[in-house]
Amino acid sequence: MNLRKLRNKTGLTIFILIVGLLIGTLIGDVLGLILPDGAVKSVMLHSLKIGFHPIVLDLQIFTLTFGFMLKINLFGIIGILVLGYILKWLY
Repeated sequence: MNLRKLRNKTGLTIFILIVGLLIGTLIGDVLGLILPDGAVKSVMLHSLKIGFHPIVLDLQIFTLTFGFMLKINLFGIIGILVLGYILKWLY
C-alpha cells in the first residue's frame, strides 16, 4: 500500500472520530436538555470522561497549563457511526 494513501486514510479516520464525537455529543446534550426528567434523559446526559485533569506549571515568568478531557456519550458514538457511513458512501 502506498504510504500517501495510508496517511490519507489515517487523517480521514481521525477526522471522522473528532467530527462525529462533536456533532453527536452536541445533539445528545441539546436533546437531553429539551426532554423531561426520566430514564431517557439520564441516558442522554450520561457521559464518560477520558483524559487528564489540568496540570499547572508555574515558572515565575509564565504559567503553563496542560490538560485534555474527552467527553463521550451515546450520541457521540452514534455520530461517529453515522458520519463514518456517510463518508464511506461518498468515497
